[in-house]
This record gives sequence, structure tokens and C-alpha cells, in this order.
Amino acid sequence: MSRLPLFISGLTETTGRLSGLAGQILQDRLELLALELREAKIRLIQAWLLACMAMVFSLIGILLLVVSGMYVLPPEWRIYGLLAVALVSLMAGLVIFMALSRHLSQKPRAFDQSIAELKKDMSCFSTKK
Repeated sequence: MSRLPLFISGLTETTGRLSGLAGQILQDRLELLALELREAKIRLIQAWLLACMAMVFSLIGILLLVVSGMYVLPPEWRIYGLLAVALVSLMAGLVIFMALSRHLSQKPRAFDQSIAELKKDMSCFSTKK
């Protein structure tokens, strides 16, 4: 009869330790998730700033090229000048957007570390073998 209270006491103590351990694991995972969310936000803001700066400077450059080209060219060559400027500006925009795409593809996906840690946790606590 004296074994039952000891068994219940041991069981509650073990349950308390396990719940404390689970709480600590959950806290660690949430902290990692918050850190990765901050990093993803910073990368997004950097990408938006680069894209906006590229657009602004491309538009200013195109405008100045068109105005100066129209001023310098004789009237019969102006249409060819406009076509050349349009082609050059499209190529510059394409190069800038390719650089932006490369910049975004080189960065790791958001929450990769959190997902990997959660998968590792699930494999540790899994009862299937």
C-alpha cells in the first residue's frame, strides 16, 4: 500500500520535469522563429529598397537620355534615337532585375532553421521506429 503514493509522487515529478522540458523546447523554438522572422523582414526591406532605387535611377537616366538625345539629334534621326534609348533602357532594367533575382535566390528561405529544428524534435519524440 505504501508503494502507490510513491508511484504517484514519482509520476507527477516526472510529468512536471517533462512539461518543463517541453516548455523550454517550445520557448527555444519560438525565439528561433522570432529571430528568423526578423531576418526575413530585413531581407525583404533590403530587396524593396534595391528595387525602388533601381527604378528611380533608371527612370531618371532614361528621361535624361531621351531629352538630351532629342536635343542633339537632327529632326530626321530623332525616331531612331528614341528607339535606341528605349532599347538601352530596357536592357538596363533587365540587368537590374536579374541582379535583384540573383540576390533574392542566394538568400536562404525564411524559417529553414526553425523547420529543421522542429523536424528534429519530432523525430526525437516520435514513438514509431
